[in-house]
Amino acid sequence: MISEQELKIRELLPEMADGAAELICAAMNPDEGAWARLTIKRHFALRAQGLEDGRHYFALLVDGILAGISGLHHYEWGPEENVWLGWFALSPNLQGRGFGVRLMTETERTARSLGYRKLFVETYATPTFARAIRFYTRTGFRQAGMIENYLPDGSAMLVFLKVL
Repeated sequence: MISEQELKIRELLPEMADGAAELICAAMNPDEGAWARLTIKRHFALRAQGLEDGRHYFALLVDGILAGISGLHHYEWGPEENVWLGWFALSPNLQGRGFGVRLMTETERTARSLGYRKLFVETYATPTFARAIRFYTRTGFRQAGMIENYLPDGSAMLVFLKVL
């Protein structure tokens, strides 16, 4: 059981950006970590200039330590009710213990409070993402689309959807 004292979900702060990218690297792979570093740092750079990029990032803190990250990304050209999961990663040593479900639940609650009604997630049909696909399915997402031969190795991009 997860106690409220040990677990807190809050907005990701600029000083957490490098730690978030490292967490994504550990939970996924180095390429994803590099993309995360780029997009998260860009997000904070734009915010520092007063510009909105349609992103919100959240940190899962366990005993005060960054243990998970989640984000929402609304494309300004997309329907107002749609939002994409913009990174979702949990420290590998915490996976399978309920922390990811709690982080997803809070991410969904926040998405609803921001007026979104559909949550999409992009993932890939590779062994690296097999566990993520099972997690999304267990938490109520369903596969809504596929783009074949998306990655350089020929793997498909999978799009999952959850109606909020």
